[in-house]
Amino acid sequence: MTAPASVNPSEPAVLELTRRLIAAPSPNLPGDERAVAEVVAQALRERGLPEPSVLAKEPHRPNLLTTIDFGPGGRHLCLCGHLDTKPVGSAPWQTDPLQPTVQDGHLYGLGACDMKGALAAMVEAAAALARSGPDRGRLSLLFTADEENGALYGARFLAETGAVEADALLIGEPGGIDQGWDRLHLGSRGIANLVIEVLGDQGHSSLSDVRPYVSATVQLARLLVAFADGFRPSAPQHPLAPGGPTVNPGVRIAGGVGYGVVPGAAEFAVDVRTTPGMTKEAFVAELEGFLRAQRTADPRLRAAVRFEPAPRDWLPPTAVDPGHALAEAVRQAMAAVLGSAPPDGLFPGATDAAWLHGLAGIPTLPACGPGLLERAHRADERVSVRELEEAVTIYQETATIFCGAR
Repeated sequence: MTAPASVNPSEPAVLELTRRLIAAPSPNLPGDERAVAEVVAQALRERGLPEPSVLAKEPHRPNLLTTIDFGPGGRHLCLCGHLDTKPVGSAPWQTDPLQPTVQDGHLYGLGACDMKGALAAMVEAAAALARSGPDRGRLSLLFTADEENGALYGARFLAETGAVEADALLIGEPGGIDQGWDRLHLGSRGIANLVIEVLGDQGHSSLSDVRPYVSATVQLARLLVAFADGFRPSAPQHPLAPGGPTVNPGVRIAGGVGYGVVPGAAEFAVDVRTTPGMTKEAFVAELEGFLRAQRTADPRLRAAVRFEPAPRDWLPPTAVDPGHALAEAVRQAMAAVLGSAPPDGLFPGATDAAWLHGLAGIPTLPACGPGLLERAHRADERVSVRELEEAVTIYQETATIFCGAR
């Protein structure tokens, strides 16, 4: 392990706060955001910002919400990010994932880009705006629990209870694909998480040559290949998603008992990343149609679809109009800070936008934050220190333009 860099009192405030957030573990699973939520709350107090409200379905899964009023009129913008991270996992790290380390202009640590760096940038931007912001409008900071495992205790809970109000919302997920800030993500893919179950005839394997046993795992293998080769869900044409949805069959496979037993049950999981305009009803109908065709081709096939329990069954895709006021404000802010605005895009993954936009109806930009998406959910997660500083200014400029509009 590389020893963590010592804290430099002259380093940017956003970097120092990101370090503190990383050092407060919040892996999900198991899911407990209290430690990192307290770091955020303390940072708000230190900067003289309003004490956040705690909105929680369960005490150990807090969501934080605070609002700054600039003055009457204007618009209400909400900057949003999630407090939890993925677990460390089994891949080896070159640094201690919970000891933030600066190397070669990057901050390493669990949650560095997904998305504790964005949380810190939002706090610092809010502090700057409280000192010298627009003379009208409102700015909220919303920090959610449970984004990494379905949002049952986070954004979905907040959306279902009507706890969040704003004219528009910006989420700070790492938006870079090939390089930092290279897309303006106007929408995000959703997720369909499902399992296809296959039944066979469990029995003594020594009799398989004289009894008409059907092996569930063999049937699964044939069905999995057919699914990978032939299942293509339909989707309305969308300019941000010319390639349509992505289908990932067999992300998990299970079945069988062991030697001596013909398998009587097996299953494979499927991860589909859906695009704007798709509905669960139409998607389910196409799945059932595919399975009917397979059963017709092989009458011995017994297979059925089972979706994951809510809220992980179907997270709806989202999109805002390219001309939306928040999109225009972000373009102007990025052009001012970066020299030019990036092209429009669709975020490949699902985010809290599924609930805050798809369920609560708040127009949401799903991923406008420092870092590259490919560096999340993996060992040696890192974020550029330069992008952390840029994020503070981009958020500050965005809020000034959007909230202060007359």
